[in-house]
Amino acid sequence: MNRKCYWDKSFMLGHAKLMVLAVLRDKPLHGYGIIKEIKSRSNNCCSITVGTIYPVLKTLESEGLIKSEKVLEKGRERIAYKITPRGRKVLAEGLKRWIEFTEGAKKILITNTEQAAS
Repeated sequence: MNRKCYWDKSFMLGHAKLMVLAVLRDKPLHGYGIIKEIKSRSNNCCSITVGTIYPVLKTLESEGLIKSEKVLEKGRERIAYKITPRGRKVLAEGLKRWIEFTEGAKKILITNTEQAAS
């Protein structure tokens, strides 16, 4: 079993909302654009599937964290998503909590020997 594949789904499911909000803080994007942006910014480390992105977007919109609007792009109508002021506040809180979590998790997951080697 490929180790990366084993963990990918678990890591993305737990962080999908945070990643979507993070990429939308810079500019409005449509669903496929969000997928591409997450993959690109993470150097292909993180990816979200079409089957996951739209339920996440629907949830974020129902929570008032993002807003959708129809836009015309290259002659084609698409739905673009943009972060709301409430979404920016929730993102800031989420980033703070994520940093606290990762620092705490490092203390559990990485031994002093592993830290010295890296």
